[in-house]
Amino acid sequence: MADETAPANGASVWPIVLKLRKMVIANGEETKELKFREPTPADVERCGDPVNIDFLSGDTPKISYDAKAMSMMMAILAGVPPSTIKQMHIKDWESAKLMLTGPFMPDL
Repeated sequence: MADETAPANGASVWPIVLKLRKMVIANGEETKELKFREPTPADVERCGDPVNIDFLSGDTPKISYDAKAMSMMMAILAGVPPSTIKQMHIKDWESAKLMLTGPFMPDL
């Protein structure tokens, strides 16, 4: 029996919470986690599309990322200033990038 509370189309449950490896300052307070809300088309308009997909590069689509757009998107979705994202451990930034990739991928 399917889980009736599960979102459709493999969508994630929002907000997505990322536990951080090190504390960061967010809105004047130390935090060890970031909560990302679901992105909207208005966020893409504001930040740019952080995920690019090349369907013409071969048998498998090639995914690339716009790091500046992704960092800005992370800040907006977490409700923190860009300086908070810049404080993140690189592995946390990469984890957040992968966690946030799904909404920018088309349903095929």
